[in-house]
Amino acid sequence: MSQVLNYDALEQLFEEPVTTSATGKPQRASEVPVAMDIITAEQIRRSGAHDIPTVLARYTSLDVQQYNEHDFSVGARGLTTPMNPRMLVLVDGRQVYLDDYGRTKWAALPIQLGEIRQIEVVKGPNTALFGFNAVAGVINIVTYNPAHNQVNNATVRLGTHGYREVSGVATAPLGEGSGIRLSAGVRDSSPWRSGFLAGEDGRDYRQNPERVQLATNTAVRITDHVQASFDASYSRTRETALDLGSLGFNDTRTWSLRGRVAAETGIGLVEGSVYHNGLEGDLYRSFHIGQGVTVLQLSDTFRLGTRHTLRPSVEFRHNALDTGTVRVGYDMVAVGAMWNWAILDTLELTLAGRRDQVWLTGSGYNTASDLSRDSLYNNRDFGTYAYNAGLVWRPSPADTVRVSAARGVGMPSLADLGVFNRFGPFLVAGNPALKPTIVDNYEIGYRRQVAALSGSVGVAAFHQVNHDISGSFQTPWANNAGLPGLSRTPRSLPTLEISGIELSGKGRLAHGFDWGLEYRLAAVSGSLDPAVTLDPKHASPRHLVSARLGWGSGPLQADGFLRYASTASAWRYANNVPTYVTVDDYASVGARIGYRLNDRLVLALEGMNLLSEKQRQSIGLQARRSLYVSLRADF
Repeated sequence: MSQVLNYDALEQLFEEPVTTSATGKPQRASEVPVAMDIITAEQIRRSGAHDIPTVLARYTSLDVQQYNEHDFSVGARGLTTPMNPRMLVLVDGRQVYLDDYGRTKWAALPIQLGEIRQIEVVKGPNTALFGFNAVAGVINIVTYNPAHNQVNNATVRLGTHGYREVSGVATAPLGEGSGIRLSAGVRDSSPWRSGFLAGEDGRDYRQNPERVQLATNTAVRITDHVQASFDASYSRTRETALDLGSLGFNDTRTWSLRGRVAAETGIGLVEGSVYHNGLEGDLYRSFHIGQGVTVLQLSDTFRLGTRHTLRPSVEFRHNALDTGTVRVGYDMVAVGAMWNWAILDTLELTLAGRRDQVWLTGSGYNTASDLSRDSLYNNRDFGTYAYNAGLVWRPSPADTVRVSAARGVGMPSLADLGVFNRFGPFLVAGNPALKPTIVDNYEIGYRRQVAALSGSVGVAAFHQVNHDISGSFQTPWANNAGLPGLSRTPRSLPTLEISGIELSGKGRLAHGFDWGLEYRLAAVSGSLDPAVTLDPKHASPRHLVSARLGWGSGPLQADGFLRYASTASAWRYANNVPTYVTVDDYASVGARIGYRLNDRLVLALEGMNLLSEKQRQSIGLQARRSLYVSLRADF
């Protein structure tokens, strides 16, 4: 339970941001057995961004694709498509990844930038350490603990194209070691208006995007050794989004409830949590879905001697999707264990394993008139396993070498398994025989602290093998065996391999300047069935660069951000007609100039896509130049 710990005390001890999410013990990002970067609250504030994907684009080499004003997909190391199912996203350890179509609805995250302590970005498969669907990476958003941090702020932002935003965070103490935090945000704007395909000219495509978010988090110290917490959230988004490769208007409501307890006992730090995530959505105004997942988790982190840290864990998950016609879901039981061994003061080994057993369930198919296959769901179960192995060697105080191997598992989305719907003469039907996606990853990384730069440089090389990637519904209409007429059914794609390298550097210069640079190469190889229009092989640019330069003196701060992406291409549908869209290589620039009026108020001018009035940066609509003025007050 990452929020239980006092991060302020840990950061003072380590003199830099720390994490506990990988092994359960406090570690610098450079010491964890996985490829991790930490984006701090100060960096988030200086980014000039008003959403999390833009923060990620400005400080990492993640593949951030934006299709409309609030519609994003975020991936790591290639194969990033709309509604990307490969990246596990967590808020304080709770899954906000949506299981319905295997996606993260970034605009629906019930969180304000002003309540985020840090964003932990983990690249590569990490199912054994973080959970299901962490096949390409993990983004763990860590908020301030209301028991330790009195965070109170409000932001008003106005911009071109009718952008309006009001957001705020308020914290109140509830006695020693206890506190409550409330946060809320409302924002809207006009949609992007360029880059439509033929047939995409109706009112649904020009709906103003709107989003509302509410959340509360309460932490209570029960005894000196026991802390409990409760959090709840609600969000609603109304926007035109590129879902399943086709633009359409969606109205999405999400909510969550969670209770957690952490106890320091004679057998270690015992942590338990139970949460429920709910979703109601209207896709393309005509297709209603309801989805819910209930998760129970229990773990115990303890030490054997001074050099061994162990963490056994167990998890139960009940997941279901209801379309009004059919209901599909699964029950899952997972057991796992992590062992961290400090072999020497300069050498650590971490091993983690996880076994999942899944039982599918389904109903309503026997009455769907076209198919009779309830039994195909209720008679199917399968097991999978995942592992992470990492060796971290620090030959000197300035040098760190990391060697790792991992196997990640991604569950097919509930829609891929069992959505059933008829659109006139066409039938969309899920596939209960889909296999989980398996990703095997091998990498080596090196990082060095460079005193002359007042910073560090790093390099990592990786090779990844992807098995049974789900083809989702982005396939042509075809005559499929057992289905009448033209239909679409998901299928598993052939094996794809990715080889790549990541370079990074950051530091401080004289006269108040600081800088950062991230580069990623991801070369995808393998053959795809030409009849499959989902094209993950070319969907991500081979080359990505993120560069930043900042300056500060007294009350004034200025930051500039450059993003470059090489050519990418993928299919996009308009009225069920596929069009292959090519995105030429491009560069974009963002900036922020902030002035501190007094101890509480900061006025800022912010800009996005400053090089061009409009520019194609994804297979979605064309990005536009935007300017904003924001006023932030800290209390």
